[in-house]
Amino acid sequence: MNRARRLCCLLSLLLLFLMCVVPALSHAEDDEVQALLDQMDADVLFELKDRIDLRLRQLGAYPFEKLSEGSRGDEVVALQKRLIELGYYKGEADGRYRNATANAMKAFEKQAGLRRDGIATVADQQLLFSAEAPVQPTPTPSPTPRPTRTPNKARDYSDPDYRTIGLMAEQYAGNRYKLEGTILAVLDDGARWLVELKASAGLAAVESFPEARQAGDSVTVYGEYQGITRYESESGPVSLPLFKCEYLD
Repeated sequence: MNRARRLCCLLSLLLLFLMCVVPALSHAEDDEVQALLDQMDADVLFELKDRIDLRLRQLGAYPFEKLSEGSRGDEVVALQKRLIELGYYKGEADGRYRNATANAMKAFEKQAGLRRDGIATVADQQLLFSAEAPVQPTPTPSPTPRPTRTPNKARDYSDPDYRTIGLMAEQYAGNRYKLEGTILAVLDDGARWLVELKASAGLAAVESFPEARQAGDSVTVYGEYQGITRYESESGPVSLPLFKCEYLD
């Protein structure tokens, strides 16, 4: 049957359906309707039947029957196709109501605020086929974690000019430096170290170190310059460069 004739047949059968629904039309056209039916092949009749059934389901006027695990047949196929359309069912519409179909129905029931038992009641199906049926939400993908950058200590941390960074603390704050020296004292209940720098470079304060050390330990600190801090020594207050430790050797 060519496309034009097939379309004509489908429209004619749609008219037949309307005539069946509207009694005022059904009696006047019986002979003409029968003549149209006699020209239809089985494929066209089944196709139009499926379309009419779907529309009745959408309108909530279809004679639904309760479906559950173990059910089989065309009603299950229609249910599975609708669950696939809404994103709840990932299998094939094979007409067998098994565990996967029940789980898909449970997911729909959860989203719709219905009792989660996996049984497709008449009321469940009326909502499922309606325009108000909730669609399975698309899960938000987890962000891909950014890889932790491995520092290049030789490149990222330079040897400081302590006199310059002391005089221009605001300008140099945030820069990263490498310090080498010996811990003279542990200050502020272990929160800071007082470090005597190598090559008679003076003293520096270090905080936020990743592991505990004690006075007398030699350390190499890789850290960010924070500016100037005050240290109350036995001879009076002393201004010291302060570094926030990031890595420790």
